[in-house]
Amino acid sequence: MYRKLFSRKFISWKLFPRKFISRKLVSGVAICSFIFLAAACGPSDEKVDEAQQKYSQLVQMHNQVVEAHKNVEDNSLDESLAQLQEKASEAESYNLAEMKDEEIDILIGTMDDLIQSYEEYLEILSDIKGKEEAAVLIPISVTVTNNTDLSFSTLKLYEKGDHDVHADVLEDMEHFAPGQTLVGLMVLRDVDNTPWILVLEETGGTEYELELPVEKYEEEGVSLALTYDQEQDKLLAE
Repeated sequence: MYRKLFSRKFISWKLFPRKFISRKLVSGVAICSFIFLAAACGPSDEKVDEAQQKYSQLVQMHNQVVEAHKNVEDNSLDESLAQLQEKASEAESYNLAEMKDEEIDILIGTMDDLIQSYEEYLEILSDIKGKEEAAVLIPISVTVTNNTDLSFSTLKLYEKGDHDVHADVLEDMEHFAPGQTLVGLMVLRDVDNTPWILVLEETGGTEYELELPVEKYEEEGVSLALTYDQEQDKLLAE
């Protein structure tokens, strides 16, 4: 519809490349502004600003979907996302300085629809990623023995990158004292072998954080012995 009104392309940002490479969408550069030439009878500054902001949202949503699409193995959305990318790339073609406010309103509405489509695909990709990870999650039991002279009042175990509130395993228990063994802990190894974090706080308030390389752990479980390196003031789990 708009191409009939404006046959001359004002500028090409290359934000939405038309070539579909290696099954994945090509990420656009997050440029968030249009460049315009002054026009004698152009649109209002307010309308141009509104279009700029909307285009910025469109670019951001496109890039989010690009990253989400890279992280899934499922290729069922390839064709649909390629078509959406083609539609989004048309936003590069318009010189807002030559458009009327009413025409920009229509363009903004089109970008709103594209943003909504990207949001829907982002949810779909999130669900796909969750299912793919759940299909390969491997539960691994962890036993920890305290071979140090320290007593620990707090113990937390969580996947690296998980920023939720983490439960204290020792909350309803006595201190994890020297010579004691703690059983029943569990980690889940995902397809990316994401490390897990073991956090212990000793009774004096000093906190120690250990990264557990779960890709090295057997499905039958793993036993870890806590030791303390006095020279490095470092807690080890081997």
